[in-house]
Amino acid sequence: MKSTIAKKTEGYGYKYTELADINKYCEDNGIRYYQEVETSEINLKDYIITYLIVGDKVEKHRGCQIVEAVLSGIKNPVQEYGSSLTYCRRYSLLMALGLATEDDDGASLNQEPTKEEALEYVIDFGKHKGKKLTEVPKEYLEWMLGNSNNPRIKKLIELATGIKEPSDDEKELRIDLTSNILKLCDEKEVDPEEVLVKFKVNSISEMSTEQMNKCIGALERKE
Repeated sequence: MKSTIAKKTEGYGYKYTELADINKYCEDNGIRYYQEVETSEINLKDYIITYLIVGDKVEKHRGCQIVEAVLSGIKNPVQEYGSSLTYCRRYSLLMALGLATEDDDGASLNQEPTKEEALEYVIDFGKHKGKKLTEVPKEYLEWMLGNSNNPRIKKLIELATGIKEPSDDEKELRIDLTSNILKLCDEKEVDPEEVLVKFKVNSISEMSTEQMNKCIGALERKE
């Protein structure tokens, strides 16, 4: 689904793709979509979630974080938020569709990251916010690889640490392990929160495969 849409509308010192052009692209390619705002359980920030509908298949894509915007000439905070929300929705849709834009920002997004860039990259969300990738625990990086829809982030992690995105088989295994943990918690009458505290994670999905297996073993031994 990789393509390019020319940017041709200017405002606030930058150019952006008109929504009508994106909608025309979707119509030409038989794609429908809808978007909603979802609050992250990790950093409690709001993100745009885009759902692409192609035939009977629905794809969920996490997009931009909605941030406070201070735009030139706009003093009304409600208008500022509305402008930020509109921009985030448009940009998140471009990200979900895999569309490049013909400007410097688009070029930087699509340019292959270097190892030097990866080593200097700093996480800007979650409990490890402010840390470089090389300073983040392996378990958390594995969680990022398994849950992020951003291919650039995944490449940065691989370049900086050598950790690669799990295969489809590994993803299926983690789903099975997660299901097993929840089932055992129910059978052994263990509060799942106790498991999270013990392994120092915010959710089961943050646990490494090794941690999941250890957790299952401990739950199976529990009388």
